[in-house]
Amino acid sequence: MKKFLSISALVALLSCPLLAQPYVLDPNNSQVNFEISHLKLTKVDGKFDKFSANIDYDTTTKVLNSLEGSVEIASVDTANAKRDEHLNAADIFDSKKYPNMTFKMTKFEAGKIYGDLTIKNTTKPIVLQSTETLNGATLQIQASATIKRSDFGVVWESNLKNSLVGDEVKILLTLTANPQ
Repeated sequence: MKKFLSISALVALLSCPLLAQPYVLDPNNSQVNFEISHLKLTKVDGKFDKFSANIDYDTTTKVLNSLEGSVEIASVDTANAKRDEHLNAADIFDSKKYPNMTFKMTKFEAGKIYGDLTIKNTTKPIVLQSTETLNGATLQIQASATIKRSDFGVVWESNLKNSLVGDEVKILLTLTANPQ
């Protein structure tokens, strides 16, 4: 009888899908956006068009087990080609020398994703305020944080540098993913 129960339990366990699983990012329904003040009067909205992420989420416990992402700096888009070209230049992002920015989660608590953000070989801890939503099997993560660009060496030499563009950058993520 014990052997039958053990075998039955093993069969039941193996027939259940694993609930903590990797998710594949859907780039067509995901966004990596940012906002920054300009001339202390308005804001500039921008986005990165090329990015990737590895996500592991447990649908039972609603726990994000891991989140790692990479953004291709040269894909910056602020709807102004001249500005985008300058953002990629050596005096700002220097995308030829530092082609990617990365994020690696270190801890998850409901509503908060802790992790290390690396821009221009400078790594700093940040906290993303987040919500995770399941729509059927599709996972959507909405997350945001505010960082100081100067903390990551994203500055340029100009007498007006503090008047033209703010130091605080709001990061806005919408990540949509499906089970692998």
